[in-house]
Amino acid sequence: MTGSRAAASGGPSFDPSQAPVWAVVAAAGESRRMGLPDGESKQFLLLGGVPILSHCVRRLLAIPQIAGVVVVLHPSHTIRFANELVCFDDAKPLLIAEGGRQRGDSVRAGLLQVPSDAPVIAVHDGARPLFSKHVFERCLAALTHADGAVPGCAVSDTLKRTAGGGAVQTTVDRESLWAVQTPQLFRAAALRAVYEQPQPGGATDDAALLEQGGFNVVVVPSTPANVKITTPADLPLAGALLSWETEADI
Repeated sequence: MTGSRAAASGGPSFDPSQAPVWAVVAAAGESRRMGLPDGESKQFLLLGGVPILSHCVRRLLAIPQIAGVVVVLHPSHTIRFANELVCFDDAKPLLIAEGGRQRGDSVRAGLLQVPSDAPVIAVHDGARPLFSKHVFERCLAALTHADGAVPGCAVSDTLKRTAGGGAVQTTVDRESLWAVQTPQLFRAAALRAVYEQPQPGGATDDAALLEQGGFNVVVVPSTPANVKITTPADLPLAGALLSWETEADI
């Protein structure tokens, strides 16, 4: 989307390759579609013997441009994850924040922990453990002339819009349609600006908030291997992809 606002910070000389990035990991969801017992969360399910959330955090910390990470959790899970902190390299700050009822509340809580002078903020789903460091770097580079950059895959399936009972209303033109992923990277001033406003309903990611605020957001081609673990069927798929990663540098 090409917004009506100029780049939110830094101007045309902004060099994102030299900018430290803070990441907010949204992991406070209730995981209802996983069919887990009350109080459990998919972020703590094991993938290759390691909790899904730990994969996400470790992968972020390994990216050179990442300066620190804030993990936003359901209040009942903060102590549980705090016990995992010894498993991570302490060379970079790793903070914990308590999430809210809605995703936007959780991201806002994470933003409060990010240093005010951080020029770039990444927002990541705690259920996407297999994102590509190369796509992350391309999203970061795209902030040279954009307020936000999001990874995505061009839609290849035929899309149908249905009415009640599954009756097809129309076939949707898939031209220019993208399935968007995380981590999503933003100039910090733009992301903070939209979170200073009342949150509109219906926004399923942070890029949508920037779009609605008139900021410029671009899509960066990604890989389908960046799956989001949402249902039980996604876990074995992620396990297979994790094994494949040992043979492919994504």
